[in-house]
Amino acid sequence: MDKTPLLLIDADDTIWESALYFRRAEEDFVSLMEALGHDPDEVVDTVHTRDIQRLDHTGYGAAPYMDTLQHVMDALNPDPPGWAARSLDAIRRTLLGHPVILLPGVEPTLSSLVRSGHVTFVYTMGEREHQMDKFRRSGLQETVRGVRVLERKTPEALDRLLKELGGTPASTAVIGNSPRSDIRPALEIGVNAVYVHRPGTWIAEQADIPESDRLEEVSSFHGVPGALRSLGLAALLEEGATAGRRFDNEAH
Repeated sequence: MDKTPLLLIDADDTIWESALYFRRAEEDFVSLMEALGHDPDEVVDTVHTRDIQRLDHTGYGAAPYMDTLQHVMDALNPDPPGWAARSLDAIRRTLLGHPVILLPGVEPTLSSLVRSGHVTFVYTMGEREHQMDKFRRSGLQETVRGVRVLERKTPEALDRLLKELGGTPASTAVIGNSPRSDIRPALEIGVNAVYVHRPGTWIAEQADIPESDRLEEVSSFHGVPGALRSLGLAALLEEGATAGRRFDNEAH
């Protein structure tokens, strides 16, 4: 092994719960619109269509999603009653400030990977301040080396990040639950990938995954160390102790 293994670990729905709160926000919004006289199924279809359409313009994140809900309400109820507007504001506050709940196995597994010499970065996308707020509340600052928040995860963005961090495709693994944003970009540029299956993955993040000997799939975060061993990225402490110091402990 010529370099210390670098692990780029997705945040939302890989290390902490996220999709659950978006689903709850949608359910509350549909109930609100039903109370205003609209068909729930039609509201859901409209929200999903608008949500996909706005990605190229607004990017990912809770605030853009709430803007989608606001636009749907404005279109269906141009002059909503005060109670309805207040209800939507409450949905917004709940989604933006939801608790950061680490998924099973994340904390002990990350700690074990760090002790074994892996260099770990949280690798996420969306609104920087919202993602950084969740990272700070996660309590992982003392475990991972840093965090990178990208506007969008693409092969080009991943390649730039590897150059920034001094990693190589062969010694790097992207770990995440999204076939579209985590797994496919990594495989496209020769980076190893660990696909952590999560139920309820957002439809916009679903995609076909090509077969590859650089890909391992696990059912939970507990399985990540075994997947890394299969990929030849099981660092030893004595191998990682010196090389790992080239990465500053940081929170970008």
